[in-house]
Amino acid sequence: MSGPRLRSFWLFAALLAACEHSAPFRPGAYGSEQPLTPGAIARLTLSSGEDVLPAWLPGGAGIVYSAERRDRADRDRCLAFLPPTGGRITRYACRTTASDDSLNVFYEAAPGTDGRIAYLRASNDPLVANLSPDTHEFVVGPSNNPNDARVLHRLPVTAPWGRAYDALSHIAWVGSDRLVALGERVRYPRLCMFCPRDTVRTGVEIIMEDIAGAVPVLSLVEGTDNASSVAADATGDTIYFTRNGESRVYRRILSSRQTDTIYDFSPAGIARDVTVSKGRLAAVVGGAVSDSVDPFLGELQSDHGGPLYLVTSVTGAAFRIGDPALRFRRPAFSPDGTRIVVAAWDTAAADIWLFQQP
Repeated sequence: MSGPRLRSFWLFAALLAACEHSAPFRPGAYGSEQPLTPGAIARLTLSSGEDVLPAWLPGGAGIVYSAERRDRADRDRCLAFLPPTGGRITRYACRTTASDDSLNVFYEAAPGTDGRIAYLRASNDPLVANLSPDTHEFVVGPSNNPNDARVLHRLPVTAPWGRAYDALSHIAWVGSDRLVALGERVRYPRLCMFCPRDTVRTGVEIIMEDIAGAVPVLSLVEGTDNASSVAADATGDTIYFTRNGESRVYRRILSSRQTDTIYDFSPAGIARDVTVSKGRLAAVVGGAVSDSVDPFLGELQSDHGGPLYLVTSVTGAAFRIGDPALRFRRPAFSPDGTRIVVAAWDTAAADIWLFQQP
């Protein structure tokens, strides 16, 4: 998502994440445009601010997302915690307890099963016209007190193999002390001569972070160049990812280093924001997305959201779900595979929606 309303805070603009390795989806049974599927749908938030990037707490015990605090003068973005079926926010995790002179953002939350939560946090002075934040950190801390966090890396970060990443997204745990994330490049193109600068976060490749030792260790997941999203299975030995400009979803088995294609959303469009659980797959496909190569800025995948599709191993077909008038980003399956939380944009702002699947 581009962020003209957020001005210089590009990092928030992109909002816009069983041990067997047998294919959970029937090979070759690729679906396309089909009628909407039935299922309970609930709007969980109704805010004048942006509510984005939802994730599930362990065991489906609740939902955490990044919420714009319109009740605070500095409009901080905090982690908000909800019951699993919605309702009143149980608590916020913010950088400060009250408004201050900086815009602080907590986002890309990835709760772990051991009570920790990995996320990104950043701060910026709204009065300074910087394109990038003053501080930007990848951290992990206790879920009950995310501020008490260990800084894993400050961004941008240059990996040992020489690649630089301006940002990270789609953070997920792949073991008790290992995280996977999409490394991104950030560019600020003008879409026309007199247009304000857009913010475009383009996936570069998937990286892993081993945090068991005193010094975190970065490693590259080979064969994931031009990745646009990544999700992990429950065991941590398999990841699923999409690529810039492609309609396919790929599977990578980490232990064997094998990669294959498990689904193709063609001709519905470019697939991204993949999420997988219990043999079900969901992704954002088509919509307001474009992939191009700028002669000066390199590859750019501009993404303003799109339709949400669901695939089950029972039918092997893709079904579009949700209101066609909405633009979806970053769906997340519950651990049991029966519910999806997702951010959806209308003409005003973004809210969190819940889909209960049969």
